[in-house]
Amino acid sequence: MTEEQRVEPQVPETETKTEPDRAHEPVPVESELVSRDEVEAPPAQAPAVSEVERLSQELEQQQRLAEEYLDQARRARAELLNYKRRVQQEMDELRAQANAQLILKLLPVLDDFHLAMARIPEAERENPWIQGLLLIERKLWSVLESEGVKPIEAVGMPFSPAEHEAIAIEEGEGEEQVVVEEVRRGYTLGRRVLRPSLVRVGRRPRQQSEQGAAEAEQPNGNEQQAEQASS
Repeated sequence: MTEEQRVEPQVPETETKTEPDRAHEPVPVESELVSRDEVEAPPAQAPAVSEVERLSQELEQQQRLAEEYLDQARRARAELLNYKRRVQQEMDELRAQANAQLILKLLPVLDDFHLAMARIPEAERENPWIQGLLLIERKLWSVLESEGVKPIEAVGMPFSPAEHEAIAIEEGEGEEQVVVEEVRRGYTLGRRVLRPSLVRVGRRPRQQSEQGAAEAEQPNGNEQQAEQASS
């Protein structure tokens, strides 16, 4: 065969063109966005009222906790103050007991000074050595007085078992249950009695007491005259 015979017939261009493949065509952007919004749309949100209620409940709970903590702090502070006050009272009591024990040991020395000074004749009180003893006595008493020591009043005072210790009860003139003599002086330290006074108590005789009570019950002459005048 010759080359002219091998040439295949050419197909017209209009017949060989095929329609484009629509499967490979790009999707419009707007439709793609719409479809994503529809697919990825979040669920509907809860109403805002429920969120406010939740916050208000949390606030109330925190307020209750704050009140509890404040109450606990106040109680702790009160307990601390009570503890400090109790410790201070205990320390004061211990200090007072220590002072009382020391003063009790010094009281016999003061008693000896009083007895010695009471037996010195008046004519010899101006001697220098006696004046020195009196000065020592006054200094010792000033030290005790600065610590709160005070003498207990006895002679002429009503008998008090808390401050007086009776060593004798004498029948005689005078009011009943009245201290007539002080044998040994007593002392107080603040509100406590360091040592009671040793005293003798005078009592009115029973007959005189009954007679005095009867006289007190009978009206006197002026009262009788007033009653007669009114009648």
